[in-house]
Amino acid sequence: MNDKQIKKPHIHILASGGTIAGLADSRLDFFGYTAGAAKVESVLAELPEINDLADLQTENYCQVASENANPELWLGLARRAEEILQNELCDGLVITAGTDTMEELAYFLNLLLKTDKPVVVCGAMRPLSAYGTDGPVNLYNAVAVAKSPDSRGKGVLLVMNDTILAARQAAKLDSFRLHTFGGGELGTLGYVAAGQVRIVGAPWHRHTMATELHLSDIHKLPQVEIFYMSAGADARLLTAMADLGAAGVVLAGFGIGTFSDAVSEQLQKLQRRGVICAVASRTQSGFTVSHLPGLVAAADLSPQKARILLLLALACGKTPADIERYFTLY
Repeated sequence: MNDKQIKKPHIHILASGGTIAGLADSRLDFFGYTAGAAKVESVLAELPEINDLADLQTENYCQVASENANPELWLGLARRAEEILQNELCDGLVITAGTDTMEELAYFLNLLLKTDKPVVVCGAMRPLSAYGTDGPVNLYNAVAVAKSPDSRGKGVLLVMNDTILAARQAAKLDSFRLHTFGGGELGTLGYVAAGQVRIVGAPWHRHTMATELHLSDIHKLPQVEIFYMSAGADARLLTAMADLGAAGVVLAGFGIGTFSDAVSEQLQKLQRRGVICAVASRTQSGFTVSHLPGLVAAADLSPQKARILLLLALACGKTPADIERYFTLY
């Protein structure tokens, strides 16, 4: 059988807007573009060679700027992704999205999707209309990773700038440079260049099929907020969060998860009201410990990812004991 007779894998591309689909009047406009203005087919038109990698099916789920994305949108995206992945003809899924909230989307999907098929999230730092846009090559590499047998069972992956990252650790670390995403001490799984995939690691936290969080259990998403600790921060804002309906609060604490006495007092009031509180660290690495009974330590999760886990656990009706256990496993 020659190469032309070999059946290519079927990869579904689910587009949700972002810079990768951004357009501006000037090719030198890197920042004032309209995110999500183009459809994914316009990105594909820039690299016809991508069709040599796989049989592609495209779908424009939505066209939003990532700063306007929210958990409700991600929930709908997750449900659509689940439908696509259940099709036995689908070998892998690529989701394009904006980078501002991409790490949260990837972790959201990593906790919910029940599949061992490759799921890859990608985007761009420069709009499609700009000189040096990185969107087309990122999409090309994402498809290459999605078709690779080595990507199966790795959970949701994030592919940007030739780097393959685990969804749990992937973080946006720079505001504008192309090499904006990193994986910290545990998250870089491999590399991809010109479609050549090299995966040398695997995530060790539980994900996808190994989590106890299921889309079918979610009927409504609760409100979960983040309180950022700073010197002299007004602790009364925590009570305001609860008054506005927050069922959970994540504290972005100092260092290993410390906070002021005033914040401690307000946290205890929230706990008595039934609000589940967790503490993460505002630092870029390390872990947290709990300095208050009943306060869940978020391990090494960033505040924004701790919010995602707490939000989904509450949405699935999990107990405080379950939630505390999840922060050690997921």
